[in-house]
Amino acid sequence: MALPHYSGISIDSFVEMEDEVPMRYEIDRHNDLVVLYCGRNSEYVLSIGRENLAALISLGAKAIAELAAA
Repeated sequence: MALPHYSGISIDSFVEMEDEVPMRYEIDRHNDLVVLYCGRNSEYVLSIGRENLAALISLGAKAIAELAAA
């Protein structure tokens, strides 16, 4: 899925994680955001708001349940 940008540039990204990728998070209370870092040197960063984080976790839980049922 390409993300349009105001400058006319389109960014298309895909990240695949292997087992045991280092991950951490930081809380930005002022902006009601969580910043998720992945990779040995925190190369990949996702800033996500509270509502979208809850939706992502819910979606992930459903995917885990489906994998477990297989």
